[in-house]
Amino acid sequence: MSNILDLDALIPEPRIVKLKGNEIDVSIIPSGVILEIEKKKDKLKGEDSFNVVLDLVCKICKPSFPKITPQWLIDNTSFEQLQAMLEFVMAPIREKAEKVAAKEGKNEESPSQ
Repeated sequence: MSNILDLDALIPEPRIVKLKGNEIDVSIIPSGVILEIEKKKDKLKGEDSFNVVLDLVCKICKPSFPKITPQWLIDNTSFEQLQAMLEFVMAPIREKAEKVAAKEGKNEESPSQ
């Protein structure tokens, strides 16, 4: 009998950004981006967080849209489009962070309270 770990089963539901005639698949967030987010979590709370998020979003988009760069995004979007894209791409990360924070908050509560 063999054990099989089917990592393909962990692929999330498709999430696509349509921009300038391109379909950019942002369904999978590369592991390297998650590690970078962990390293830069203090910068993500700072005043210059916009540039950090912009860079991270480009790294998430790059596997399906290799020509993307922060400058390409700035040149090819209105501010409203750019803001909507940043929010959409980062939403799964934000949701996961909120779940972890809520779980940690529950673990810190004393059972006797």
